[in-house]
Amino acid sequence: MATQPSWYLAFEPRPAARVHLYGLPFAGGGVSMFRPWARHLPPWVELRAVRLPGRPGRHRQAPFTDCEEAARWLADALAESSAGSSADSSVGSSAGSRAGDPAAGAVPYAVFGHSMGALLGYRLTRALLRDGAPPPALLALAAWPVRGAAAALTPDPADSDDRFAATLRSLGGLPPEMADDPDALALTLPVARADFTLCRSYVYRAEPPLPVPVTVFGGTADAVAPPGELAEWRAHTRDFLGLRLFEGGHFFPREHLPELAAALTADLARVLGRPGPASRRNPAGTASAGASGDVTPAAFATSVP
Repeated sequence: MATQPSWYLAFEPRPAARVHLYGLPFAGGGVSMFRPWARHLPPWVELRAVRLPGRPGRHRQAPFTDCEEAARWLADALAESSAGSSADSSVGSSAGSRAGDPAAGAVPYAVFGHSMGALLGYRLTRALLRDGAPPPALLALAAWPVRGAAAALTPDPADSDDRFAATLRSLGGLPPEMADDPDALALTLPVARADFTLCRSYVYRAEPPLPVPVTVFGGTADAVAPPGELAEWRAHTRDFLGLRLFEGGHFFPREHLPELAAALTADLARVLGRPGPASRRNPAGTASAGASGDVTPAAFATSVP
């Protein structure tokens, strides 16, 4: 059995998977946020939770504080992994083939990022394209505006521990059990500070639309990534699959994981040309954007107990 690279963790390895889905965490988060995901994804999708420096499994490495440096590291890791996937696949792939082309021989890959993870997913895709490396077949972004999050709405890395933790907790990024555990805070806050420093290093710049399908998810009550700002992603890709909104705030995926996974699966099936779950249902099921990339209120999320 092949050994997994240290930079990601597949909780349920699926050697026959038709697509590899790389998950990038929110600021202060780690691979554990993706642990429940595998059971909500079909057998043809292998989830690979990315291990960023400073987290368990890579705790001896200093966490990134610059988004472009982190994106460069991730792009190099993905390019190497994509090349290995191509070499291990059926003969007949071409050196210039895209990861999103199932006929090219390589196992396609996709990227999902939540908040900081979405920022990193976007910037690593830009880095891959600059390098001429295979880009993801799908870029899925949750809770991050293309122009960046307002600093006034996010924890300030320069604040005291108490104030920093309080702001993080108000966003929903610090569970009560962790906030009340000094040992857990001692491990979490340094990484979270570095992550929010990374987020503040992002400088929006006008660039050509991505030649990559992009799908966006958000919370209806998210002040950090308001739906109106998330809709701006439409202008930054040639293939906007839509914006889906779920009831909740910045951490809406915690309450709506089954629905989020179903919507993401539908988009993966769509871009890969594979049969998948119906992407258009009534409000009691999964909702999807139309071909025009319209905003789709995920009303179905409100009906989930």
